[in-house]
Amino acid sequence: MVSVRKTLASGTVNFLYWLIMLEGILMASPFGILLYSFYDPFLAGARQSEVTAWVAAFFLPQSVYATNSSFIEFIRYGEYLFYIGLAGFLVSAAPVYWAKLTRKGMVSSFIYAYIRHPQYLFFMLSAFGLLFIWPRMMMLILFLMMSLFYFYLAKFEERRMQAQYPDYAAYMRRTAMFIPGNPGGRLFNLLFGWVPSRGLAQVMAVLSIVVLAFAGAIGLRTLSISNLSMAELSDEKILAISIFPHDEAYLRDAVTKALADEALRGALDRQGNVSFTAHVLPKDYGMLGKFVSINEHHEAEIVRNFINRSSLRAFLWGTDSDDVKIVLSKIDKPGNRFVPLAEIMDMSAKMTPVLIVDLNLPTGTLTNLTMTDTTYYGDVPQPIF
Repeated sequence: MVSVRKTLASGTVNFLYWLIMLEGILMASPFGILLYSFYDPFLAGARQSEVTAWVAAFFLPQSVYATNSSFIEFIRYGEYLFYIGLAGFLVSAAPVYWAKLTRKGMVSSFIYAYIRHPQYLFFMLSAFGLLFIWPRMMMLILFLMMSLFYFYLAKFEERRMQAQYPDYAAYMRRTAMFIPGNPGGRLFNLLFGWVPSRGLAQVMAVLSIVVLAFAGAIGLRTLSISNLSMAELSDEKILAISIFPHDEAYLRDAVTKALADEALRGALDRQGNVSFTAHVLPKDYGMLGKFVSINEHHEAEIVRNFINRSSLRAFLWGTDSDDVKIVLSKIDKPGNRFVPLAEIMDMSAKMTPVLIVDLNLPTGTLTNLTMTDTTYYGDVPQPIF
């Protein structure tokens, strides 16, 4: 029975981990369209109600190169935990598989002399790093679920190891479960040791972690938004957002010059009574598919920029210059409800692209105006910031 439960738990946690991996990694690849053919119906269903639409929202900047907050910029380096976690997993897995191959039995040396489950620890660290690569609220939910499953999967394994190896109980007493010194266990006993039922104490601990995680995510989102480079053009019902840090005057100048084009203004007028975002992107911005569907012209630009860039980061974010792209998108909420400018950054708001245009800022010259109504990833909500 324990073996069946362990298999089910292991299968569940692996599914959750790779689901996190898939959106975080594949969304930027050609395989993203395959992923979203399965993922899209879920997020589309969640968007039918403001009660659930928030799961598609982002809690850290994903399409903006830099904010005005040094703390947020520091937090974004958490993406490197993904690579550290993967490396740590491979290193900690080696002695276990070597022991199985040579039939040496229980492993209690190397990193296992300090913690009992380094593979699970580094897997969780890797998944945590993915939250900074693709910081969607749904990813946070999956991460919390996966971490909980890993904890109980480790418990299942320890029961099996105690039955198989007589020395394992003594090994458990001298080593921590996940972190040397067992700070998690100490904190648990400090906060919930007074609860008479161990099971109830664990439920309270899990609920506390969930509350803190979501409070932290919402706090990071609020801080991120307050430090974006933005400008409200109230008369036009447009919120301008800059990918690179710029002041309001710069954004107003860019959007005003774009609106001077009759074809562009006519396209916006045909959308009816809606509010818009105007994203001011570098002309060579490599992640254009987040905002609009990519036509042959844009594909050629992206390929050319990729060839000419010395690093992946330079290709993804582009170069701040006087030549920009402006993507205008209409904003709605579940039920196609009107969204005033003050609510564009609400967690239930969603962008639908209307057009994209190239603009030379000094001259105000517009070129390559392209109408569109979708992103590369279809109807899946993409990051507004």
